[in-house]
Amino acid sequence: MGAAVTRALVAILALLALAALHLGLAREGPGLADLAAWLAGCIGVGDGVSAVDAFVLGDIRLPRLLVALCGGASLALAGAVMQATFRNPLASPDLVGTSAGAAFGGALTIVTGAAAWSVVATPAGSLLGALAVTALVFTLARAHDRFAVTSLLLAGIALNTLVGALTSFAVTFTFDNYTASSRVLFWLMGGLDARTWEHAAITAAGLLLFGALLRPAVRDLDLLTLSDDAAHSLGLAAPRARRRLVWIACGLTAATVSNTGGIAFVGLVVPHLARLLVGPAHDRLLPASAWLGALLLVAADLGCRLAPPDANLRLGVVTAFLGAPYFLWLLARHRRGEAL
Repeated sequence: MGAAVTRALVAILALLALAALHLGLAREGPGLADLAAWLAGCIGVGDGVSAVDAFVLGDIRLPRLLVALCGGASLALAGAVMQATFRNPLASPDLVGTSAGAAFGGALTIVTGAAAWSVVATPAGSLLGALAVTALVFTLARAHDRFAVTSLLLAGIALNTLVGALTSFAVTFTFDNYTASSRVLFWLMGGLDARTWEHAAITAAGLLLFGALLRPAVRDLDLLTLSDDAAHSLGLAAPRARRRLVWIACGLTAATVSNTGGIAFVGLVVPHLARLLVGPAHDRLLPASAWLGALLLVAADLGCRLAPPDANLRLGVVTAFLGAPYFLWLLARHRRGEAL
């Protein structure tokens, strides 16, 4: 117990330290000293900082940090859930079309001009798109009121391709409008620019709600890594549990992607890293995945913020760079005859 508490404290302190760097490091504007003064002023100690610096720290950087924290944790949890429910190490939130649906819904709000109506219009559109595509995947995969893993995978791949093509088609309507075109393309590549407290609230609410639904299902996730017959012999109706858990994973993904745009490979890579640290038991794997996912997305976003402004480095591009090394690592394990 003592060792577990120590590891938990170290993990929390590491995340807090990275969060402080995210808030206090920038090419321009308030730095770490200003952050310390601002935090002290918030509790009535010292003179605080100027109104401009307080606005930058509290209304620009802090919501962006919270979206990164909650979004990274949500995507990693969704990946861990899908890899268990599908018993597939390559399963990820992109598998059943949730991310593609969110991208399509968000792109439509920008193309049609609805994004100008409200700051939450794009998140709302992408959330609806994610839920609609996920529901369609489940409808196509249903056979005799049951959901086979193979059917879900095939339906997800088919809808991913179709919705991706529709998204590209929608983008073509903005080619004669540079402003709209750049907004769509930048959103599809993922990023946390101009995140507000509304975006942070949606992302955090998704993590808290679906995370709470996931907590009682830890034993179900462990059993689903076995065969369906073995899970049934231990008292678990695998198809029903799988359907419920995939919906939870889709909710986690939709609440995040609707506020961040396209973020690749976090849900795929992070659960594997977490298993290397804490093992496969989901009572430890889920918290470790959430922590690593938050850590990864905050670090990636900090890198985007510190990059030269003319680089236009996007968060989705940074996380996508994790994909190739990960698949090369899987290839190396396969060549050595190890299980994936």
